[in-house]
Amino acid sequence: MADGQTGPAIKYGFEQLGHAVKAVDAKLHSHDSYRAACEFKPDLIFCSRTQALTWKVAEIKAKLKNVVACVWNVDTRANISHWKHLFPLIEACDYYFVPDTKTISQWRKINSNTFWLPQGLQDEVYNKPREIMDNDRKKYSCDISFAGGLGGSSHVHRGKYLDMIKQMDVKLKLWGCDGNPKVYNKEHNKMVLLSKINFCCSAFPENEQYTSVRNYKILGAGGFALEFYREGIYEIFPKNVIKCYTSPENLKEKIRYWLNHDQERQQIADMAYKWVHENATYTHRIKDALKYMGMV
Repeated sequence: MADGQTGPAIKYGFEQLGHAVKAVDAKLHSHDSYRAACEFKPDLIFCSRTQALTWKVAEIKAKLKNVVACVWNVDTRANISHWKHLFPLIEACDYYFVPDTKTISQWRKINSNTFWLPQGLQDEVYNKPREIMDNDRKKYSCDISFAGGLGGSSHVHRGKYLDMIKQMDVKLKLWGCDGNPKVYNKEHNKMVLLSKINFCCSAFPENEQYTSVRNYKILGAGGFALEFYREGIYEIFPKNVIKCYTSPENLKEKIRYWLNHDQERQQIADMAYKWVHENATYTHRIKDALKYMGMV
């Protein structure tokens, strides 16, 4: 819960569906989980990927015989061995949810009730800004923006695309990398809306139906997103709400095209905004998870 992102979004999604929620920040206070469960007597334990919860989940399930437990790992890696420390927790839970499709067969050897559950829009936070001031326009207005990291092996492929963009005659603004500050929440929304193109390059394109939560935030704030193509991308997003590139040269062509087609670009951003708020919020994801578990 402490980072103000996934945890609060999950809690909000359950509450939007009419459920009472007792939140325990497992990363900070995992020892409180058992006490809270005994007092609250939940029907469902919805876990983050916190290793310390392994033993707490086992204790809770031993105490509350009918409780269902699940864990949602909202990130992916090229190989599930990266998450080896979580295997006991995943085995201890009744259900396991992952945001990509390629690793499902591997995960089902550890937990047979593994299902695809992509991330979504934290719609109570990421929306069109109510007001744009002159200083906002000065700070964020640009042809292309990127907000995200460049370090680590999973982000290596982003560098070559950004290097290519830097060589173009366009106004590029970076956030959260190259020494620039990160942007979240209301500031993120302003950055998105004041960028003609929001550059996206989700990690692990080989993992098929997987995309960064960044894309949902961009669409949710009314922005135009240009994402690296991967298999299954148009099963996550309709073709009319997100556009893709396939190579550095293709990205260059796409940038030139979309910077010269303002009206068409804005129409796509408007359709994307409507679609993501109506179909892909965390509330929608929680509803899907409950269906998988037979709890609706």
